[in-house]
Amino acid sequence: MAIDFLKKVTVIIPKENSFRLLQSINNLGMMEIIDTRDSLDEDVPFDRYETSTEEADSYLHKIDFILNFMNIFYPRKESFLKSLTPLPIVTSTEEIDKVLNKYEFEKHYLFVSELDDVYRSSERLINEIAAEIDELKPISDISFDLKDLFSTTHIDIIMGYMPKKHLIDLKHVADTLERFAWEEFEPEVTVGNDKDHISKDKKHNDGRTRMLFAFLKRDAEVVRKALSDIGFEEIQPPKNVENIVDRIQELGLSLEKQRKQITDVAEKIKPLIDGQHEEEGRRHLQILKAYWTNIRNRQIAANKALHGKWLYILAGYVRVKDLDTFIAMIEKEFPESVLKLEDPSLEEDVPVSISLPYLLRPIKLLTEMFGLPYYREFDPTPFMQLNFYIFFGICFSDVGYGTMLTLMGTCLAYKTKPYSGVNNLVRILLYSGISSIIFGALTGSWFGDLHKPEYLGHGNILHLLQQRFIVLNPMDKTILALIIALGLGVLNQFLGITLKMYGALRKKDFLGAFSDGICWVATLSGLLMMTGKVFGEIPHKIFYTGLWLFVGGAIGLIFTQGRFIKNPLGKIAGGVVSLYGIVGSYGITAFIGDTLSYCRLLALGLTTSIIAVAFNLMAGIVREVPYVGMVLFIVVLFIGHMFNFLISALGAFVHSMRLIFVEFFGRFYEGGTRPFQPLGFDSAMCVVKKEND
Repeated sequence: MAIDFLKKVTVIIPKENSFRLLQSINNLGMMEIIDTRDSLDEDVPFDRYETSTEEADSYLHKIDFILNFMNIFYPRKESFLKSLTPLPIVTSTEEIDKVLNKYEFEKHYLFVSELDDVYRSSERLINEIAAEIDELKPISDISFDLKDLFSTTHIDIIMGYMPKKHLIDLKHVADTLERFAWEEFEPEVTVGNDKDHISKDKKHNDGRTRMLFAFLKRDAEVVRKALSDIGFEEIQPPKNVENIVDRIQELGLSLEKQRKQITDVAEKIKPLIDGQHEEEGRRHLQILKAYWTNIRNRQIAANKALHGKWLYILAGYVRVKDLDTFIAMIEKEFPESVLKLEDPSLEEDVPVSISLPYLLRPIKLLTEMFGLPYYREFDPTPFMQLNFYIFFGICFSDVGYGTMLTLMGTCLAYKTKPYSGVNNLVRILLYSGISSIIFGALTGSWFGDLHKPEYLGHGNILHLLQQRFIVLNPMDKTILALIIALGLGVLNQFLGITLKMYGALRKKDFLGAFSDGICWVATLSGLLMMTGKVFGEIPHKIFYTGLWLFVGGAIGLIFTQGRFIKNPLGKIAGGVVSLYGIVGSYGITAFIGDTLSYCRLLALGLTTSIIAVAFNLMAGIVREVPYVGMVLFIVVLFIGHMFNFLISALGAFVHSMRLIFVEFFGRFYEGGTRPFQPLGFDSAMCVVKKEND
């Protein structure tokens, strides 16, 4: 059984040893702490143990602050493997102790805080300066001082843009006012370097012109409304600037100064990142983050305990296979303790831990993606080992691509041994590559049809191997290949129903096993046997055997599928419609639809081969080019087959996973429980290398 058995363990020790107990449990990494009060059968006169996480939260905040500041200037460079999924840091107890004792964290935090103040101040000033420059650029060609616009007592002077076609309307505005004057003026000068060069404002290229208006202050409201009606857009010039050109040059110098300060900040932070070796400083901070995260988790776990005047009570789950080691540790370090062992009750929300042999372990990743099984259910992982790899192998059936995937998986599996999750993924790819080689050889696909003599010459090794191992070419015998794909779908459906029945028997639900298992197997088997008559003559015994199986199974379904309906007539009606699939555990339409989904096995397998053949054909054409034909031949083959390899591998993985999650799991499996998470240092962030690793 893949699901590990758990024991609920309650530890009672003298109160003064509480901190040491949590530390020992954390170092051992075998116990998930649970709320102790909920684990006790009755109320006890003990208080909840309260521990503050304030110190750990403070450290974590400071560490994140430093890491985020580092990433502003030097974003972490990720390798291809790390870009696919985050990998934890692999460290050791010696390195952790070294970081804790020698890394001057507070000193570095104060140093980074000072740099951050400089950086934030410079960033703010840069934004303000840039905004002012953007405001001044449209009017940077003005040759007069702006103070002339604001020095008048009774006159308002405004500038802006308006459509040239409305210049004639200005006479109508002037007729209604005592004093009103205007002037059209074009850009005359350019300022700044090549980057800031101004030739002509873009507003002049869309039928607009720049205007200057003068009028009495008492007419300001009337004038602005009249000008707005004919499309005038006013520019608000800064009142504290006299010469715009000089001001822009002054601002440019200030901008360069602030940018220089940010460059200096980047130079000062770099040694903190690198340390003595590349990325050492960042690594130390991440180890510190993992350490303080673990401290915080211990403090949260401590809050789940109970204590009295003299005693401390802590409860949690321990896997049965770890129980002897856990008990030995408690008896050795806390001889005065009392241990209570019991099985989890039926009402408890028990976490799940899955253990599998090494070769079967990778597919556990798919189970975790879908959702872990409930504690008292069974683990579906062993039952989808063969079908997933078969599905992938058929979808990606090519010896060349399978070899590439196997080699890539082997290399990555070696490099990712310390990272269990990623290692499981790459080993899935490794095993899938082997399956692809097998099915590629059986279907005769070696980089498509690259084995043909017109590409590699007569008697080439690929052609000899292709002729030796080919059994069925799906391009030549598509109907037969389709029947095989549908046959696999039928078998997978029946396996799902069988597992549904197995789950019911485990719970001693014999009626459920009969109704949701035997009745459906009989009904669908009979349906398939009768369907054979559609495709040709079959023996009468087979047809009538199928008929009786179908009738017998259907009657059983009619009388049992509505068993949860209270009304007697409703039970029968529910049983009848269950044959279709509206209610009940399954349905004939669901069986047909799910089985047809397995056509994708043939479709993806053909797609992989056809695209490969297309690239081979393209490469063969360019090979005829004089002088460079062979080079082009190799380049087209490389680019084309790499593209097909990547896109087809992704499609094979996704669709194989879909056939498992939807058409297989949908028949019998419901996941969603929480994983077993023992208190310990190891996490998705950082793991401690064991002595035997």
